[in-house]
Amino acid sequence: MPLSPQLLASLYALPHCTEKPLREVLETLGDNVPWAESFAVAPEQTASAIGAMLGHLMMATRDLEPGSITTDALPSDGRARVHIDALRDLWAGSPAIVPSDLATLKAILACEAAEALQSFQVIWDRNCTQLTSLERAVLEHLESHHGKLDEDDIDHVRLISDRKICRAPASVLAGHVQRHLLDPSAPVAPMDDSLAVLSVRDALTECEAAAAIVQRWLTEDQTLAASEIGIILPSGPEYIHYLSEAFGQAGLTTSSLPGVPERRNVGGETLLHFLQCRRRPAPAMALASLYCSPILCWSPDVGTALASAVMAGDFQPMLVHSLSGKQAALFSLIRSASPATNGQLKEQVRSFQRLLSDDELFAPDVAEAKQLASRLLAALGNANDAAEAELEKAIQMAAAYQAPPCPRGDYFLGGISVMLAHEAPKRQFRKLLVLGFNDGAYPPSPSGNPFFLDSEVVAIGGATGLQLPSQAKQLDAALELFARQIGAASEQVIFLLSERDRGGNFLSVSSSLPLISRLVAGLEDPESLVVPLTHSEGTIWDRLVAWKPRPVVEPLQPLEVPSHYEFDLDLLGLRKKDDGSPRAQSPSRLEKLLISPLAWVLAELGAEHVSWQPEALDVMLRGSLAHEVFERLFPPGKDHPSNEVIEEKVPELLLERIRAIAPFLQTSVWAVERNTLEAEITKAAKHWSMVLRSLDAEIVGNEFWLSGTLFGHPVHGKADCLLRLPDGQPIVVDYKKSSSGTRRQRLQKGWDLQVDLYRRMSVQIDERSHEGVVRIGETLSGWSKLPAVAYHTLNDGNVLLNGIEVFDSTEVELVAGDIAANALALISARFEALKAGRLETNTTADAKFFQKAAALGTYALEDSPLITAFMRDDTAPSVTLPDDQDD
Repeated sequence: MPLSPQLLASLYALPHCTEKPLREVLETLGDNVPWAESFAVAPEQTASAIGAMLGHLMMATRDLEPGSITTDALPSDGRARVHIDALRDLWAGSPAIVPSDLATLKAILACEAAEALQSFQVIWDRNCTQLTSLERAVLEHLESHHGKLDEDDIDHVRLISDRKICRAPASVLAGHVQRHLLDPSAPVAPMDDSLAVLSVRDALTECEAAAAIVQRWLTEDQTLAASEIGIILPSGPEYIHYLSEAFGQAGLTTSSLPGVPERRNVGGETLLHFLQCRRRPAPAMALASLYCSPILCWSPDVGTALASAVMAGDFQPMLVHSLSGKQAALFSLIRSASPATNGQLKEQVRSFQRLLSDDELFAPDVAEAKQLASRLLAALGNANDAAEAELEKAIQMAAAYQAPPCPRGDYFLGGISVMLAHEAPKRQFRKLLVLGFNDGAYPPSPSGNPFFLDSEVVAIGGATGLQLPSQAKQLDAALELFARQIGAASEQVIFLLSERDRGGNFLSVSSSLPLISRLVAGLEDPESLVVPLTHSEGTIWDRLVAWKPRPVVEPLQPLEVPSHYEFDLDLLGLRKKDDGSPRAQSPSRLEKLLISPLAWVLAELGAEHVSWQPEALDVMLRGSLAHEVFERLFPPGKDHPSNEVIEEKVPELLLERIRAIAPFLQTSVWAVERNTLEAEITKAAKHWSMVLRSLDAEIVGNEFWLSGTLFGHPVHGKADCLLRLPDGQPIVVDYKKSSSGTRRQRLQKGWDLQVDLYRRMSVQIDERSHEGVVRIGETLSGWSKLPAVAYHTLNDGNVLLNGIEVFDSTEVELVAGDIAANALALISARFEALKAGRLETNTTADAKFFQKAAALGTYALEDSPLITAFMRDDTAPSVTLPDDQDD
């Protein structure tokens, strides 16, 4: 039987030991401990790290007494001594924090032989370097009670000695590697088929290749039994699933193959996402994932629509107004304020339990969510309801959900034995297949130590005798296990590795490959030992796999993308209002049409790609925040603010808008970006105020809608600002959170659409229009000519003005001429093609053309993989450049 504290406690009739939660003790220590700052920022994570290291420190003693730890030999001001002393004092001051298993071992050390309920013998490896001081002390104490088992005992030989024997003959390469894997001075041996490293495309192909190799072994050698073949797999469901499938199709029986989870933990995931959304501002991806959960009380269509809205930045979509009953209550609960007390947190969890789905199809998942929620409520039950909500603790508990452990598969005496990479073989095999021989396995990467460097662990061991874990010791143990694993094969060891992961990314070979290759004669590079899966004469693959003739496949000729596709419908009218009239186009949609008609059509059909990724302060969001601050900082009809007023108001206005449209920026991790944006807006606002005063310009309105027609099709757009000069000249201004370089080129080349469209549209006024809209409409209609337009580029403060022939101001840069001639000409052609049902395709030269000749951004070409898939390979752009622009 495996020796464990629980077994020992039953053999000596020891009572169960309780332990005090470590975090409760840490919270009373104050700031006089070396981990105080870390604990203040991340208490759960810090407590976990302290608990782990404290456990290692306890097991490094022979008597589980903190008084036995002396650090006088360590430098008094060194980090190692400071941390060891702090851990020892923590232990000495609170003995109740000793884990229950270790407390059992301490009780065993105090037991007399007569207290054992029965005698027993312990079989263990006295030469094992992985045993801790405490483990060794307990084993020796048990031997003093029950006697020491002789190393010649048949069970000791079977369980300890025999498993260390290298099974392959020393005369073959496999035997040579088994004996000298960790010997840096060992000689080389000639290459033979007893050991090979083979590569295939991916993990699935590895398992299929393993099945083919086993079939060949069993077919060619009638004396070989399936039970004499062993397979080692990396941990995780991927290889287990693939191997089960491949061997099942090949009719091969596996023994002790681990199971794979039959379903996801939907219930656990949903509860975790709900708790993550209790901390406001709620992360957008957590909200979207929660909305999409199938166990909520709304339909999948509603969940998908809510999730899409969140990922588009809309946290209160129009859809919520149509929700009622349980659905409305659930949405209100999800978007409610963070719980202030434990009582509120528990009530919100109870409400969430009541608002889950009643669909029988998801009954097991709903039951799982309710069960986990009940456990969470029970764990929070002892907390004071009036105390601050322990939301972080609740999230940590919810995040620990796990699928029911999958048992090992049935053990078949005649089956192919399957082991996992962390397991030592219990018997010998004639043939051994090692799968997943990639970087990070054989040996696995050692875990870091948050307390001590390896050099400090060595210093602590030398000065105090305490043997603490280190990365070097983990690596030694992993390599020792790897040597034991390959040493179990008496005839042949085959390593299989993947060249790519499931995403198609390249994978590296295991770090133990150089240890093997340096023992092989004639190899200059370790990678040359790897034989890829190629069906060529004389390779090891030919001797391992019975190849079938490959069918002759005629290669497909690449499809030639035409210059356009014909459809029997008006593509310009894809989006219609309820009355059947076409919906208006915006400047941004028309700019997308300029670049790529296919991208425009996908957008019209609602088939745009929506990426799920964490919130980011990208260019669009920077612009939106800056626009909204400017709108409130420069209200219509008011005096332009002074520098002092700007410095005072920008921080509060920005914070207000962040709460409204980008709540994630309120968190401390975004402080640097938030402060930088605040400084940028403040600087731009000061410059804008100076420009307005120098022009003696009046702000007539902010953020107003304009509408009209373009080549007979309705268009609309929202302008940022309307100015009026002293002579009545209106200027429609658009703010851009960018610099003026590319924008200036676009205007000069005649490829602008946005502001030029603004001056071709008007403000719609009726009896419901408020005073501000009327004032804007009167200003525009009161000017007999087209209004001037301008871009205000906030990053460099430039104002690019068009529509006034002569303008005497050093604060404004005049751009003369028609700034939209080429853009409008192309839009006209695009409209005619779309009306005729003709969808024109892009060429590979379009990106360079639009960037260079038109100074336009080509983001539309990256909207969807379909744009590239339907792109013609051509050195000429898909549009013809006017002669005067063709350089």
